[in-house]
Amino acid sequence: MYVFNNKYFPVPEYKYKVKRKEIDEKTYGEEKEKEFLPTFNKLVKEYKIKLRQDKEDSFLDKWYTQHIRDEIQFVFDEIKKIKNADTKKIVSVILSRTIRSCRATTHADLATLLEPITATYYCGKHGKMCKPLFSILKWWETYSKDTVKRLAQYDKLRKDTFHTCLTGDSRNIDLVGGLYKINPDFAELVEKQKIKGIFSSPPYVGLIDYHEQHAYAYDLFGFERKDELEIGPLFKGQGREAKQSYIQGLSDVLNNAKKYLVYDYDIFLVANDKYNMYPTIAENAGMQIVNQYKRPVLNRTEKDKGAYAEIIFHLKSK
Repeated sequence: MYVFNNKYFPVPEYKYKVKRKEIDEKTYGEEKEKEFLPTFNKLVKEYKIKLRQDKEDSFLDKWYTQHIRDEIQFVFDEIKKIKNADTKKIVSVILSRTIRSCRATTHADLATLLEPITATYYCGKHGKMCKPLFSILKWWETYSKDTVKRLAQYDKLRKDTFHTCLTGDSRNIDLVGGLYKINPDFAELVEKQKIKGIFSSPPYVGLIDYHEQHAYAYDLFGFERKDELEIGPLFKGQGREAKQSYIQGLSDVLNNAKKYLVYDYDIFLVANDKYNMYPTIAENAGMQIVNQYKRPVLNRTEKDKGAYAEIIFHLKSK
């Protein structure tokens, strides 16, 4: 495939010709896809590569080739043998990052999975032929090094302060109650001094099913799924009812948060508000939008042509 790509998709000549419309990318890509497929099928047969698993009962069954699934299970079984709890958590994070990048999907469909890919295909993201992965090794090594590097950087940057993560439904979570179970002194501080502000990037209405994006982790690690509590999921669409549900959900989150905030709080929310819902959300929460900052989104995972801009809304009390 490397030789084939160098011949028919040379860098940077190929993309230059596509940009100048000297080559019809769609037609040319489909033509070369068909041309290379027999070679791929021959190699798969020769090396006895099993592209699909025998069952598709779970996410791990459907979205991973048999070889990938076997390697994931091997590493997972090895992780269970680690006795040090901190090491086990770190290696589990590395595995989770790895398997997310090994799903059998095209590089253009990473955020919204369509159908499992089991053959070579023309990749609009990379401008050449790509194929499903046959091993997790490359990503395992990449994320192992990257995770260790990030932990080392964080260790140098972090201050000697207490911090924690509370898991729950932000529409009704009891922050102080949750903190009392972890650190009573800190809980008393929060109760007395309150919180200065919030910076968050809520889900966008009808854009992504976040539970499905991380379904591999639910399957492998046995986490409980709570799809029904997700605000603005893709499966609910972007119709009138979905928008109303989204507005109500975000309004409930902000109203619940207010009880923990100082009087002169600052809230920053990153949103692609193409349906102009945030003025209503702010009104429902007794807040006002005092400023908006435009943020272009240029480096998308899919590297497609659908660039857009986000708005960072600055909210304060009315």
